[in-house]
Amino acid sequence: MWLAIASLVLPLLLVGGPAPAQTPSHLSTLEYQDLRLARLAETMLRANRRLCNRLMPLTGLVLHTRDQYSGAVGEAFANGNVAIAAIVPGSAADRASLSPGDGISEINAIRLDDLPAPDEGPMRDAVFQVLAEQDSGSPVTLAIARGGIVSEVVLQAQPGCRALVEILSSEGKVARSDGRVIQLSYGLASQLTDESLAAVFAHEMAHLVLEHRRRLAEAGINKGLLAEFGRNQRSNRQAEVEADRLSVHLLANAGLDPQIAPRFWLSKEGRRVDAGLLRSAIYPSPSARAELMRQEIAEYLPSGTGPSYPEHLLALREMEF
Repeated sequence: MWLAIASLVLPLLLVGGPAPAQTPSHLSTLEYQDLRLARLAETMLRANRRLCNRLMPLTGLVLHTRDQYSGAVGEAFANGNVAIAAIVPGSAADRASLSPGDGISEINAIRLDDLPAPDEGPMRDAVFQVLAEQDSGSPVTLAIARGGIVSEVVLQAQPGCRALVEILSSEGKVARSDGRVIQLSYGLASQLTDESLAAVFAHEMAHLVLEHRRRLAEAGINKGLLAEFGRNQRSNRQAEVEADRLSVHLLANAGLDPQIAPRFWLSKEGRRVDAGLLRSAIYPSPSARAELMRQEIAEYLPSGTGPSYPEHLLALREMEF
């Protein structure tokens, strides 16, 4: 049984045209979406590192742990409890000749089997935390187990924004960010074109960059059943508006067309997502979101390209809701 797989992140995804991505026959559909999201995340997290207060080394690894699965796991963990699920082509892990199925027993001399179990979630989350806390400007040394032999491998990882990126096995339509993790469900990602996936990811990443979870918590804003009422509704909508505006800058910095975002919300695909996933009082209408993004592009990205350092939006991190 597949659960969420962590992308401990990863290289270039060329965002293509309107046709939905095709699933290669040699990958399961869920594995394919994991790798697809990981490649996009690598590009976005690396290209926007100047905008983030917290960084981590980007390795190109998609990791999983034995405790994520119920039932037989075959040979997936023959080399240890922490294993490589996939490698992003061209990444630091790829250049170091690592392979799916390799076990990882240490990160910079920290023994992974000795880590305390997290309060919630699988051991994979504890492994991510170890990796995220490493110096983003220094190589990462791994102890790799393969076929009964343990060897030391040094990854020349580049720095990027700190985020755990993962595909959830749910067939529902889910996209969310909690300030540490960016999650998209399989049911959503598998229905999105490459352009649309980039637009949705940029919005969720913008929440992380603008530290919305921290700021809303400090303001005592409810994200649960009361999110759509009174002050909660106004503050939550403000966060969504801020994320929409920043998303076009994140896309431009990654070498993508910022117009991807407004186009998505005006498309049939975006309106279906809005109706099924996001329709609540805290979200502006799709047409209002698209117009806001177009205004942001016209005023701050008239050439339609990066680099962009949107100080007017980053300054919001120090402001209260």
